[in-house]
Amino acid sequence: MTTTDEKYWAEYDGLQHAKHQLLRSYLGGWFPILSSWQGRVLYLDCHAGRGRHTTGHEGSPILALRLLRDHRHSSKVLSETEVNFYFFEISQANYQRLTEEIDNLGTLPSNILVFPLQTDYENHLRKEFSDLRAKGQQLAPCFAFIDPYGFSISIDFLNEILSFPSTELLVNFMYRYVDMAIRHENQADNMDALFNCEDWRELIHISDATERSNATVSLFSNQLNAQYVTHMYMLGENRALKYALIHATNHRRGRELIKEAMWTVIPDGTFTASERDSPDQPVLLVPEPNLEPLKATVWDQFAGSSVESSQMHDWLIDELYLPKHLRHILREYRNRGIIEASGYEGRFAFKKNPIFAFPANRPD
Repeated sequence: MTTTDEKYWAEYDGLQHAKHQLLRSYLGGWFPILSSWQGRVLYLDCHAGRGRHTTGHEGSPILALRLLRDHRHSSKVLSETEVNFYFFEISQANYQRLTEEIDNLGTLPSNILVFPLQTDYENHLRKEFSDLRAKGQQLAPCFAFIDPYGFSISIDFLNEILSFPSTELLVNFMYRYVDMAIRHENQADNMDALFNCEDWRELIHISDATERSNATVSLFSNQLNAQYVTHMYMLGENRALKYALIHATNHRRGRELIKEAMWTVIPDGTFTASERDSPDQPVLLVPEPNLEPLKATVWDQFAGSSVESSQMHDWLIDELYLPKHLRHILREYRNRGIIEASGYEGRFAFKKNPIFAFPANRPD
């Protein structure tokens, strides 16, 4: 056991809390979708850990199992869907504690199958993928959570997961360690595997810390073969980027779900959590989102044009705002007489897919 490992499990800070809140919120929406697949579904936790911190807070494996077991739609999800949980943990000590925590959950529903494995996840899964392809079979719908202690991630392997239909990835990109590693030539092979290119060598020449962190996260994200890549930023004690949670999917609903989850965890819309945040501090006032950036983008995109509501919602998928935010500003502009709505009968409603006409210039 390393000192870093022991320290991680002895504490539970604001970043660990935010990470688990994001996972909880996302899975809360993802599990009900499973019932439509009517077959086997996979949940992969590739660095499962101990299952519980010394503080008593749940780790990701126990969180995911309990969330499905206790979900209000659990009976519907499990009526025709078998959910297989694979928990990979290579440390003997962590693995033993994890299995004990799983046992403490008691008897689970018959369609929840749990497979804790003390083995390297990448070697194991690459073999499984190879066997599937040899048989001409596809991977079952899958969510993979990859949360390493360091930067031992192969982007080539992540893209192999994404090559199968109906797969989602949530990756903990440990920026602080990567930022140190790019300065050491003996880490070159690891960096080549992490980025699947040599462009990372240029990062060291970026002197501005914020610019360098943004460029590093962007380089990694751009190497993922996913239509939608979404970030949540995690800041350390010094307010510098410690790591980024990166969600990757090729499915619109997955993008929608992760946006909804991020707004649930970070309601001010900054999508940034801090190590200083207390995980047990109740939130008395939920901050209102700043919609000014969305307003500016809407005018840049639609000024002087007439556009259906459905087309605007299709456009919104690439933005981080939610449909309710777009509807809020459209309703405001319509009530103020700034834009006109047509193409519907009877009382105005967004579900009638009205056409909004924007003037050429944004009013003050």
